[in-house]
Amino acid sequence: MQRRLLPLFLSQSFRSAAVSLISFFSAVYIYKLTSSFLAVFAFFLIFYVFKLIGTSLAENLSLKTGLKRQVVLGQLLNVLALAAFLGSANIYAFLWLASFFWGLSAGFFWFGWHGLLAKDGYLGEYGRALGSASAIETIFLVSTPLLGGILVSQFGYQALFVGALGFLLLGFSTPVFLSEHKTHKDVTFKEILKIFITHKKMFLTYFSHGATGTLYSVAFILYLFLILKKEMDLGLFFCLSMVLVALANLLIGRWVDARGKKRLVIFGSCLASIVWFGRFLIKSITFLFVLDIFYRIALGMLGIPLGVLSYEKATDGGSTGRAILFREGAITFGSIFVCVLLAIFNLIGLELRFSFLAGIIFSLFPLLIVKKQGIYGE
Repeated sequence: MQRRLLPLFLSQSFRSAAVSLISFFSAVYIYKLTSSFLAVFAFFLIFYVFKLIGTSLAENLSLKTGLKRQVVLGQLLNVLALAAFLGSANIYAFLWLASFFWGLSAGFFWFGWHGLLAKDGYLGEYGRALGSASAIETIFLVSTPLLGGILVSQFGYQALFVGALGFLLLGFSTPVFLSEHKTHKDVTFKEILKIFITHKKMFLTYFSHGATGTLYSVAFILYLFLILKKEMDLGLFFCLSMVLVALANLLIGRWVDARGKKRLVIFGSCLASIVWFGRFLIKSITFLFVLDIFYRIALGMLGIPLGVLSYEKATDGGSTGRAILFREGAITFGSIFVCVLLAIFNLIGLELRFSFLAGIIFSLFPLLIVKKQGIYGE
């Protein structure tokens, strides 16, 4: 692993540990606070809209202030989001403020993070870098779902938000060691929308990545909670399913660098689709647990090659801002679409599991970029 990337990976891992405490339980928290699925979907719709805004603002600011500052600003906004979550127990309106700050935080942090990795990583070794980042992150995350379950069960959701804040504060030490880089070409969102049209297959691939991610983090977690009934059991479920994933992601990253992306995208896409079909059919917790392990491995098979492709386009195309904004914009549009879809399903009275049918379809979208010679865009 490239040593100069270690601070970047640690910044992601500390933040992910903090955010995972929220993300694994936020949908459940909002549902218990409001007794409404629609409120959950509205919360995440606001989150993704402001993530899109944050990404665009980060692209503009990185020209003047650099990418490292976007990472720091993203972490500061996350602190405000956690403060709003803490206040939401007493003042309901703070819940929507949390969504606003959390969305902006994600936009700023991930634009800066992906931009720095594209700038500091080595062409031909991006797969190894992403595999290492994912493995380190998974090591940090292995115990956080269980920790979250214990905190909520024993002390309530306020303790969960305080615990997340603690991890986030630890992450503030890492940006000091990051290299500073600026983007050099201003990219408007209007320009990105035009590229969406001219690169439809890549747009739909990233779109599906965001769509399935939101189905998992919102619909599936709520569905699982309704079966398990307890946050402690929910945390234990996700904790155990992560154990095998760190090694798998390291191997996937090395495979991408050595043998290319085509086979991994095909296997990952098909496996993810099968998992969503299995989730739709069977409610058995043991079966869902096994499927979750396969799904996380499938996500690595898809996410790492797609990430490598983004960084290669940033390097080859000479515009980091354009490549990252294209990626993050398409992913976020997919997430927004799913939030609206979930709201519609709820209004017409469909059970949560029927949204998994959309996961079956979206998971197959990455096959659009597979061609005989390899992957479109390589």
